[in-house]
Amino acid sequence: MKKLIIIFFASFLFGVNLINVNFFEQNKKLDILLSLEGIFRGKVVKDSKNKFFISNINSNKEYKKSFSNYFVKNIAVTPSKDGILISIDANKKYKTSVSLTPDGYGVRFRITNITKKIVQKPQQITYAQDSGIDYMSYFIAVAILIILAIILWIFKKKLKTKLPVKGNLDIVFQRALDPKNKIALIEFNKRKYLVIIGNSNILLDIFDENMINIKTQNEFEEYLQKDDINKKLDSFQKYIKNAEKLKDFDERI
Repeated sequence: MKKLIIIFFASFLFGVNLINVNFFEQNKKLDILLSLEGIFRGKVVKDSKNKFFISNINSNKEYKKSFSNYFVKNIAVTPSKDGILISIDANKKYKTSVSLTPDGYGVRFRITNITKKIVQKPQQITYAQDSGIDYMSYFIAVAILIILAIILWIFKKKLKTKLPVKGNLDIVFQRALDPKNKIALIEFNKRKYLVIIGNSNILLDIFDENMINIKTQNEFEEYLQKDDINKKLDSFQKYIKNAEKLKDFDERI
Protein backbone atom coordinates (compact mmCIF):
# COMPACT_ATOMS: atom_id res chain seq x y z
CA MET A 1 0.00 0.00 0.00
CA LYS A 2 2.85 2.38 0.83
CA LYS A 3 4.52 1.59 -2.50
CA LEU A 4 1.35 2.45 -4.39
CA ILE A 5 1.07 5.78 -2.59
CA ILE A 6 4.73 6.59 -3.39
CA ILE A 7 4.25 5.74 -7.07
CA PHE A 8 1.06 7.85 -7.22
CA PHE A 9 2.75 10.95 -5.79
CA ALA A 10 5.88 10.36 -7.88
CA SER A 11 3.80 10.80 -11.05
CA PHE A 12 2.95 14.32 -9.87
CA LEU A 13 6.56 15.13 -8.96
CA PHE A 14 8.42 13.64 -11.91
CA GLY A 15 5.78 13.65 -14.68
CA VAL A 16 5.10 11.06 -17.36
CA ASN A 17 7.32 9.83 -20.18
CA LEU A 18 6.82 11.01 -23.75
CA ILE A 19 6.42 7.99 -26.08
CA ASN A 20 6.07 9.64 -29.49
CA VAL A 21 5.21 12.87 -31.33
CA ASN A 22 3.04 12.97 -34.49
CA PHE A 23 2.32 15.93 -36.78
CA PHE A 24 -0.96 16.31 -38.72
CA GLU A 25 -1.21 19.03 -41.40
CA GLN A 26 -4.51 20.65 -42.34
CA ASN A 27 -5.30 23.66 -44.52
CA LYS A 28 -4.99 26.31 -41.80
CA LYS A 29 -4.18 24.11 -38.79
CA LEU A 30 -1.23 22.04 -37.60
CA ASP A 31 -1.84 19.45 -34.85
CA ILE A 32 1.04 18.17 -32.71
CA LEU A 33 -0.08 14.99 -30.92
CA LEU A 34 1.97 13.99 -27.87
CA SER A 35 1.54 10.31 -26.91
CA LEU A 36 2.29 9.73 -23.20
CA GLU A 37 3.08 6.72 -21.02
CA GLY A 38 0.72 7.92 -18.27
CA ILE A 39 -2.01 10.45 -17.55
CA PHE A 40 -1.07 14.08 -18.21
CA ARG A 41 -1.37 16.41 -15.19
CA GLY A 42 0.88 19.25 -16.26
CA LYS A 43 0.35 22.79 -17.52
CA VAL A 44 1.10 24.75 -20.69
CA VAL A 45 2.90 28.06 -20.29
CA LYS A 46 3.96 30.55 -22.97
CA ASP A 47 7.72 30.79 -22.44
CA SER A 48 8.42 33.45 -25.08
CA LYS A 49 6.95 34.75 -28.34
CA ASN A 50 7.39 31.47 -30.23
CA LYS A 51 8.12 28.98 -27.44
CA PHE A 52 5.70 27.08 -25.19
CA PHE A 53 6.63 25.06 -22.09
CA ILE A 54 4.63 21.95 -21.11
CA SER A 55 5.35 20.71 -17.59
CA ASN A 56 5.29 17.19 -16.11
CA ILE A 57 6.45 15.44 -19.31
CA ASN A 58 9.79 13.62 -19.41
CA SER A 59 11.73 13.17 -22.64
CA ASN A 60 15.35 12.56 -23.63
CA LYS A 61 14.70 12.79 -27.37
CA GLU A 62 14.32 15.75 -29.70
CA TYR A 63 11.61 15.79 -32.41
CA LYS A 64 11.90 18.14 -35.40
CA LYS A 65 9.69 18.66 -38.45
CA SER A 66 10.06 21.00 -41.45
CA PHE A 67 7.27 22.05 -43.82
CA SER A 68 7.31 23.47 -47.34
CA ASN A 69 4.74 25.92 -48.74
CA TYR A 70 2.96 26.04 -45.35
CA PHE A 71 2.26 28.77 -42.80
CA VAL A 72 4.54 26.92 -40.34
CA LYS A 73 8.16 26.43 -41.48
CA ASN A 74 9.73 24.41 -38.62
CA ILE A 75 8.65 22.76 -35.35
CA ALA A 76 10.95 21.48 -32.61
CA VAL A 77 9.91 19.51 -29.51
CA THR A 78 12.90 19.41 -27.16
CA PRO A 79 13.53 18.18 -23.60
CA SER A 80 13.63 20.85 -20.90
CA LYS A 81 13.89 20.93 -17.14
CA ASP A 82 10.70 19.44 -15.61
CA GLY A 83 9.00 19.26 -19.02
CA ILE A 84 9.35 19.81 -22.75
CA LEU A 85 9.64 22.91 -24.93
CA ILE A 86 7.75 23.43 -28.22
CA SER A 87 9.46 25.95 -30.54
CA ILE A 88 7.51 27.33 -33.52
CA ASP A 89 9.05 28.94 -36.60
CA ALA A 90 6.18 30.39 -38.64
CA ASN A 91 5.97 32.90 -41.48
CA LYS A 92 2.41 33.98 -40.65
CA LYS A 93 0.45 34.96 -37.53
CA TYR A 94 -1.04 32.11 -35.52
CA LYS A 95 -2.84 31.18 -32.32
CA THR A 96 -2.52 28.04 -30.19
CA SER A 97 -4.80 25.79 -28.17
CA VAL A 98 -4.38 22.63 -26.11
CA SER A 99 -6.65 19.57 -25.96
CA LEU A 100 -6.57 16.25 -24.10
CA THR A 101 -7.68 12.77 -25.14
CA PRO A 102 -10.53 11.31 -23.04
CA ASP A 103 -8.22 8.78 -21.34
CA GLY A 104 -5.66 11.50 -20.55
CA TYR A 105 -2.79 9.69 -22.28
CA GLY A 106 -2.52 12.13 -25.20
CA VAL A 107 -2.12 15.89 -25.56
CA ARG A 108 -2.94 17.78 -28.76
CA PHE A 109 -1.13 21.09 -29.29
CA ARG A 110 -2.90 22.92 -32.14
CA ILE A 111 -1.44 25.82 -34.17
CA THR A 112 -4.01 27.78 -36.21
CA ASN A 113 -3.26 30.29 -38.96
CA ILE A 114 -5.10 33.58 -38.29
CA THR A 115 -3.67 35.64 -41.16
CA LYS A 116 -6.44 37.28 -43.14
CA LYS A 117 -6.37 37.05 -46.91
CA ILE A 118 -5.47 40.27 -48.68
CA VAL A 119 -8.23 41.35 -51.05
CA GLN A 120 -6.64 42.53 -54.25
CA LYS A 121 -8.15 45.30 -56.32
CA PRO A 122 -9.68 44.09 -59.56
CA GLN A 123 -7.39 44.64 -62.50
CA GLN A 124 -8.50 46.41 -65.61
CA ILE A 125 -9.45 43.93 -68.32
CA THR A 126 -8.12 44.49 -71.80
CA TYR A 127 -10.05 42.74 -74.54
CA ALA A 128 -8.13 41.46 -77.54
CA GLN A 129 -9.66 41.33 -80.96
CA ASP A 130 -8.91 37.62 -81.33
CA SER A 131 -8.02 35.71 -78.16
CA GLY A 132 -7.57 32.40 -79.94
CA ILE A 133 -9.29 30.42 -77.13
CA ASP A 134 -10.08 26.81 -77.98
CA TYR A 135 -13.70 26.75 -76.76
CA MET A 136 -14.21 23.15 -77.92
CA SER A 137 -11.44 21.85 -75.62
CA TYR A 138 -12.88 23.88 -72.75
CA PHE A 139 -16.38 22.42 -73.13
CA ILE A 140 -14.96 18.87 -73.47
CA ALA A 141 -13.03 19.27 -70.18
CA VAL A 142 -16.14 20.59 -68.41
CA ALA A 143 -18.21 17.70 -69.78
CA ILE A 144 -15.69 15.12 -68.48
CA LEU A 145 -15.81 16.67 -65.00
CA ILE A 146 -19.62 16.59 -65.00
CA ILE A 147 -19.62 12.91 -66.08
CA LEU A 148 -17.21 11.98 -63.25
CA ALA A 149 -19.39 13.84 -60.73
CA ILE A 150 -22.47 11.93 -61.94
CA ILE A 151 -20.62 8.58 -61.67
CA LEU A 152 -19.60 9.30 -58.05
CA TRP A 153 -23.15 10.41 -57.19
CA ILE A 154 -24.68 7.22 -58.69
CA PHE A 155 -22.11 5.05 -56.92
CA LYS A 156 -22.74 6.71 -53.55
CA LYS A 157 -26.51 6.31 -54.02
CA LYS A 158 -26.03 2.63 -54.87
CA LEU A 159 -24.00 2.06 -51.69
CA LYS A 160 -26.72 3.65 -49.57
CA THR A 161 -29.74 1.92 -51.14
CA LYS A 162 -28.06 -1.32 -52.26
CA LEU A 163 -30.47 -1.36 -55.23
CA PRO A 164 -29.50 -1.95 -58.87
CA VAL A 165 -29.11 1.16 -61.03
CA LYS A 166 -29.50 1.65 -64.74
CA GLY A 167 -26.36 1.38 -66.83
CA ASN A 168 -23.28 -0.75 -66.41
CA LEU A 169 -21.95 0.67 -63.12
CA ASP A 170 -20.45 -2.15 -61.05
CA ILE A 171 -18.76 -2.27 -57.65
CA VAL A 172 -15.78 -4.55 -58.31
CA PHE A 173 -14.18 -4.54 -54.85
CA GLN A 174 -14.48 -2.44 -51.70
CA ARG A 175 -13.08 -2.16 -48.19
CA ALA A 176 -14.20 -0.14 -45.17
CA LEU A 177 -11.74 2.48 -43.92
CA ASP A 178 -13.87 3.46 -40.92
CA PRO A 179 -17.61 3.44 -40.05
CA LYS A 180 -18.23 6.43 -42.34
CA ASN A 181 -15.80 5.91 -45.24
CA LYS A 182 -15.02 3.16 -47.78
CA ILE A 183 -12.45 2.72 -50.50
CA ALA A 184 -13.78 1.01 -53.61
CA LEU A 185 -12.86 0.01 -57.13
CA ILE A 186 -15.82 0.65 -59.43
CA GLU A 187 -16.26 -0.05 -63.14
CA PHE A 188 -18.25 2.13 -65.52
CA ASN A 189 -18.22 2.04 -69.34
CA LYS A 190 -15.09 -0.16 -69.52
CA ARG A 191 -13.15 2.07 -67.15
CA LYS A 192 -12.25 1.56 -63.50
CA TYR A 193 -12.22 4.25 -60.81
CA LEU A 194 -10.51 4.04 -57.40
CA VAL A 195 -12.54 6.21 -55.01
CA ILE A 196 -13.13 6.99 -51.32
CA ILE A 197 -16.87 7.22 -50.62
CA GLY A 198 -18.55 8.48 -47.43
CA ASN A 199 -18.00 11.70 -45.54
CA SER A 200 -15.10 12.34 -47.94
CA ASN A 201 -15.77 11.72 -51.66
CA ILE A 202 -12.33 11.50 -53.27
CA LEU A 203 -11.35 10.23 -56.74
CA LEU A 204 -7.90 8.63 -56.32
CA ASP A 205 -7.23 7.19 -59.78
CA ILE A 206 -8.73 6.27 -63.18
CA PHE A 207 -7.76 3.16 -65.18
CA ASP A 208 -8.41 2.07 -68.74
CA GLU A 209 -9.69 -1.45 -69.38
CA ASN A 210 -6.24 -3.04 -69.70
CA MET A 211 -4.27 -0.99 -67.16
CA ILE A 212 -4.96 -3.17 -64.11
CA ASN A 213 -6.10 -6.78 -63.80
CA ILE A 214 -7.51 -7.33 -60.31
CA LYS A 215 -9.61 -10.50 -60.09
CA THR A 216 -9.84 -11.28 -56.34
CA GLN A 217 -10.29 -9.42 -53.07
CA ASN A 218 -6.76 -10.47 -52.06
CA GLU A 219 -5.32 -8.88 -55.19
CA PHE A 220 -7.30 -5.72 -54.40
CA GLU A 221 -5.84 -5.68 -50.86
CA GLU A 222 -2.33 -6.13 -52.27
CA TYR A 223 -2.86 -3.26 -54.69
CA LEU A 224 -3.83 -0.96 -51.77
CA GLN A 225 -0.44 -1.74 -50.17
CA LYS A 226 1.43 0.09 -52.93
CA ASP A 227 3.56 2.90 -51.55
CA ASP A 228 1.74 5.83 -53.15
CA ILE A 229 -1.76 4.62 -52.23
CA ASN A 230 -0.77 3.18 -48.85
CA LYS A 231 0.73 6.48 -47.71
CA LYS A 232 -2.47 8.37 -48.57
CA LEU A 233 -4.67 5.79 -46.80
CA ASP A 234 -2.43 5.61 -43.71
CA SER A 235 -2.42 9.39 -43.36
CA PHE A 236 -6.22 9.56 -43.84
CA GLN A 237 -6.98 6.77 -41.32
CA LYS A 238 -4.41 7.93 -38.76
CA TYR A 239 -5.78 11.42 -38.57
CA ILE A 240 -9.42 10.28 -38.38
CA LYS A 241 -8.55 7.84 -35.58
CA ASN A 242 -6.74 10.43 -33.44
CA ALA A 243 -9.16 13.28 -34.16
CA GLU A 244 -12.13 11.31 -32.78
CA LYS A 245 -10.38 10.92 -29.40
CA LEU A 246 -9.74 14.59 -28.87
CA LYS A 247 -11.82 16.90 -26.71
CA ASP A 248 -11.15 20.56 -26.14
CA PHE A 249 -9.52 21.88 -22.98
CA ASP A 250 -10.93 24.92 -21.18
CA GLU A 251 -7.35 26.18 -21.01
CA ARG A 252 -6.39 28.43 -23.94
CA ILE A 253 -3.05 30.13 -24.55
